[in-house]
Amino acid sequence: MGAWGIGVFDDDTSCEVIEDAMDEGLSISELVDQAISSSECKYLEYTECHEIIVAAAMVNSLINKVSYDGIDGLDKWLSKQHLDTVVPFKGKLAAALSRVLGESSELNELWAGNEDDYPTWKANLEAIIHDLSS
Repeated sequence: MGAWGIGVFDDDTSCEVIEDAMDEGLSISELVDQAISSSECKYLEYTECHEIIVAAAMVNSLINKVSYDGIDGLDKWLSKQHLDTVVPFKGKLAAALSRVLGESSELNELWAGNEDDYPTWKANLEAIIHDLSS
């Protein structure tokens, strides 16, 4: 696992997902579409899990003003996004993120093996799910 912490962007893959989106000029709507599409897989592979986490965190940031550290230019990219295009997808993103914490998730399997950090990592994702479900 290319993770060095429990935060959303404390992992190489999450960083790549958002940096690629910003470099390619993707909108948050496109990021959300990709995440929802990924969530429809029977088994969530490592990268698909991160696509979902990043999209959910970015929507949470727009809606609830939650800030995430670790990515240069993220605030600028977020400031150009349109909240009204992603609000309708809050429920789907919360459900997708719940799947990341489920049995059919490679990332959850990997984190579950880390007895020290798993509870906090899981709680961080559950907080995003709660925020998106409110």
